[in-house]
Amino acid sequence: MIIAKSFHWEAAHRIPWHEGKCKHIHGHSYKMIVELEGETNEKGIVMDFKELKDIVQPYIERVDHTTLISVNDDELKEVFDAKQWKYYLLPFDSTAENLCDYFANLIIKNNQELLLANKITTVSVKIAETETAYAYVKKNV
Repeated sequence: MIIAKSFHWEAAHRIPWHEGKCKHIHGHSYKMIVELEGETNEKGIVMDFKELKDIVQPYIERVDHTTLISVNDDELKEVFDAKQWKYYLLPFDSTAENLCDYFANLIIKNNQELLLANKITTVSVKIAETETAYAYVKKNV
């Protein structure tokens, strides 16, 4: 059985090495869908949706209304530090693919005991930057 919950946040970013428009700072209304796959319990649920929200929402609050900056983007980080503007530092370029992997790993690493107690076997994360473009990853717990 699979359950899913969607989350939203607003953020700016850039991909410095990109040869097109994405090398410039621009924003997205991100949409993330987190899926949990596992067995239903004696009450007929995989996990309470509130528990899933409690797991994911703190991550969303950290990135909402920030600029996502790669640890390797010294130029942009220097500007934001000088201006004391809010940003969220990532250990990678902020592609949708990297963000999927990042959030899936955080969810599993920081909640493994709870996931296993609820017999969750797989965590999937889908992140859309636009209405028509998204990345998707599926990871075993």
